[in-house]
Amino acid sequence: MTTTVPLLRTWIAGRAEESEGPERIRPVDPNTGAALPLARETSEAQLERAIAEADAAHADARWHGLGLAERCRILEAFAAGLDERGAEIARLDALDSGVPISVTQLFGGGNGDTVRDAIVHARTAAAAGPLDADHADVRVHRIPWGPAALITPWNAPSAMVVKKMAYALAAGAPVVVKPSSAAPHSAELIAEAAAAAGFPAGTWSLVRGGAVLGKALSEEPRIAAISMTGSTPVGRDIAVRSAARFARVQLELGANNPAIVRADADIPATAQALIAGAWKLSGQWCEAPRRVYAAASVHGELLAALAAESERWVVGSSLDPATQIGPVAFPERREELLAQRDELVAAGARIVAEAAVPEAGCFVPPTILDGNGAEPEAEVFGPILVVHAIPETNDAFDAAALAAASRGHVGLAAYVFTRDEEAGRALAVQLPAGEVKLNGTSVLDMAPGSEQSFFGASGLGGHGDARLLEFFTGARVVGADRPGLPL
Repeated sequence: MTTTVPLLRTWIAGRAEESEGPERIRPVDPNTGAALPLARETSEAQLERAIAEADAAHADARWHGLGLAERCRILEAFAAGLDERGAEIARLDALDSGVPISVTQLFGGGNGDTVRDAIVHARTAAAAGPLDADHADVRVHRIPWGPAALITPWNAPSAMVVKKMAYALAAGAPVVVKPSSAAPHSAELIAEAAAAAGFPAGTWSLVRGGAVLGKALSEEPRIAAISMTGSTPVGRDIAVRSAARFARVQLELGANNPAIVRADADIPATAQALIAGAWKLSGQWCEAPRRVYAAASVHGELLAALAAESERWVVGSSLDPATQIGPVAFPERREELLAQRDELVAAGARIVAEAAVPEAGCFVPPTILDGNGAEPEAEVFGPILVVHAIPETNDAFDAAALAAASRGHVGLAAYVFTRDEEAGRALAVQLPAGEVKLNGTSVLDMAPGSEQSFFGASGLGGHGDARLLEFFTGARVVGADRPGLPL
């Protein structure tokens, strides 16, 4: 299978140039562990030019000032360019992230529609009429805060770059995009599509690099808004660095998402859903179930069903269409996951099932653990599922499971499995998470217009397309003052 990758470049004001920083981008093929071509990072001078271009584009309103109709026309051209490049974007995402190509094809093929969705939301927001003021025309205008830094992760490389770009640009904000250096290649094709679409100069730039560039963007006073998806430690650092200047910040971080399995749950269906949730994207998605709290009376049956269901999943190269679970994205990720698994075993967890994986590459054996009270501290971002038995003494299971599920690194997602929907909902509304699904673990939203907040250490802000569009803008109310007010 081919491992050809595009040359990685820095894009400033929509134009490509060679990166001039250190040669620190060292991607690997996670299927084999073989090194992919080295690349240079964006230099500090290039980053400064990218920020200056975005600042100038905001100051003279060359993008926002075009008006919604013209901005949407250019965004439509961007969407069409993404459609044309969808198959190759999918291949590069699978190669970089280890996520099976059967999944990245869905992302790659849907990126254009993501942009079109942003256009629909922008048109809906712009269509809002005057406020209910009987004395005069009073309206709320959504005004972009200014240049936005978009910092994206390696687990869904193109999807996250496109989503953030689409909504920031639809809101009228110029952007500086920093894709993950661990999954850098599809961003090159996204940049090509953006360049062909005809955005005004300075509307977007794409920079290459790691923590040095991320810290610089976080502290940069000309960056008015930061949207970042990634790890909690990195998000915490961004929050601290940007706080002094009151930058607008949206941080989607991680969590060890809990699942509660009540005694009345359909165990075969529950096992199928839990394994699908825990193993999809090679275990590398932020809302995957990580910890399961099962009623003691069904704990053994559930472990057996989980092991049987896991055996059905095909492990292999992320570039093979038959693969259901591929490697994790890079060697350090594999080493950290194996160390976390070893720590759990040392703390009393027992390995119930462990799939065979290829020796080469960055494969982590999909593993089911009987927790025996051993709880992970940091987020377990990979194919490891920990299952705990919760006593049912005096009908106190729900309270005990809720208490256990609410401890530790929580806040993003949670799951409840039960045949009693009323009881499940009663549990769900108490869980400290922005999204709680009953009897399922799908990646997609449960309904159009869904939105969720990031609770606790899982981030700042939240999900929801309309809210994402709003994030990049502030509200400005304009109209004649009301006459005759007493104060």
